[in-house]
Amino acid sequence: MANTNKSIKKDAYKLVFWQLVIIITLASVLFFVQGMRSSYSALFGGLAYVLPNFMFVWRVFENTSAQGARRFLIAFVVGEATKLFLSAILFVLIVKYLPTNVLSVLGGYVTAIFGFWVVSFVYMSHEE
Repeated sequence: MANTNKSIKKDAYKLVFWQLVIIITLASVLFFVQGMRSSYSALFGGLAYVLPNFMFVWRVFENTSAQGARRFLIAFVVGEATKLFLSAILFVLIVKYLPTNVLSVLGGYVTAIFGFWVVSFVYMSHEE
C-alpha cells in the first residue's frame, strides 16, 4: 500500500511539473511573438494556478501512508478549497499590482488549467 501511495504522489508531482513545462513553453512562444510583457504576463498567470496546485499536492500527499481514507478525503477537500482561493487571490494580485497584459495573464492561467487536464488524460491513457 505504501508503494502505491508513493507512486500516486510521484504522479501528482509529475502533473505539476508538466503544467510548469507547458506554461514556460507558452511564455517562450509569446516572448518571440508578442514580446516580453506578454511573455511574463502568461508566466505569472500560469504560476497563479501552478503554485497553489503544487501546494495542494504537497499538503494532501504529505502523509498519505499514515492516513485513513476519511482523513485523506478531508485533506483533499480542504486542500482543493485552499488551492482555488489562493489561485484566485494570486490572479487578482497579479492583474492589480503588476504591469501585465491582462489577456496574457488570463491565457497563462487557462493554459495551466487546460494543461492539467491534458497531462492527466495522457497519464490515464498510458496506465491502461
